[in-house]
Amino acid sequence: MDYVRTQVEAVFDDSEQDGSTISESGSCDSSSDRSFADELGLMELLEGDKAHDLIFRNCKSGLGDQCQILSVLRNGFRNVGSRAKLKTFQVFQEAVQMKHGGHGGAKVKYGWCSVSKHELKTIFEYGFSEPLRNDGSFGRGLYLSPDNSPLDCLKDSASESEDGMRFLLLCRVLLGKSEIVPQGSTRSCPSSPEFDSGVDDLVSTKKYIVWSTHMNTHVLPEFLVCIKAPFNLTRSPKRLRSPWMAFPVLIKTLSKFLPPSQILVIQKHYKDQQNRRITRSELIQRVRSITGDKLLVHIIKACGHKVQH
Repeated sequence: MDYVRTQVEAVFDDSEQDGSTISESGSCDSSSDRSFADELGLMELLEGDKAHDLIFRNCKSGLGDQCQILSVLRNGFRNVGSRAKLKTFQVFQEAVQMKHGGHGGAKVKYGWCSVSKHELKTIFEYGFSEPLRNDGSFGRGLYLSPDNSPLDCLKDSASESEDGMRFLLLCRVLLGKSEIVPQGSTRSCPSSPEFDSGVDDLVSTKKYIVWSTHMNTHVLPEFLVCIKAPFNLTRSPKRLRSPWMAFPVLIKTLSKFLPPSQILVIQKHYKDQQNRRITRSELIQRVRSITGDKLLVHIIKACGHKVQH
């Protein structure tokens, strides 16, 4: 799974942000920082790298001008242990996909979790040994924030030093089939073998809940973001809109490019979503499979701002 490729879904979400209100990127340029990254098997990504630029832009829009992004590092999976963790994740991804009937059943997303510096070595060498920085309100497990909400998990982190250093992991999360976990739950595993993960809400998800039994098979740390942030993170950043257009307008525009038969299928999927027979996420995936991402991105970027104005 590629973090760059997953971002095509963002153009459908009117709550996504595309603004820039933060200071320019810093870099881990001291010898101690470089040795720290080398020890963890991480590679620093530089400006111009696609993954770096997407993560940097998402962090800027999600965190606002109260934070400074110092560096973005990628797990190189260089040693035997890290390659084994990557292979384990891939094996379980295939297993979940088979369990749910093939293509699309695995449902892998990216999610954020905050960590302390001393926890990083243990996580990258041995995996997650205990749930990180959560109050246990959704049961025993690892809680992650969706990749467009870094502020939610940053609020749960603590500064490493007086100058406010904090660390966020961006992880692949094997969600599979998710179940709603009510606040106050004390569970440490799925309610039945049918489910693979939990969420606080199926429609407007703020937390991915990965049970303690699944932490080291269903979560794969892939990026580390080093951030300077004030002790008290209370102010919500200004929300800025990315190119976006309503589905009826999108369908009308697509009719100029696609044959009537495909437009009828898209209209049926949209009606099913309006009647709650399918989720918005399922609608997006079905439209993408019909049109292809290249055409969709072109239309939304070309027409989205015009529709908003």
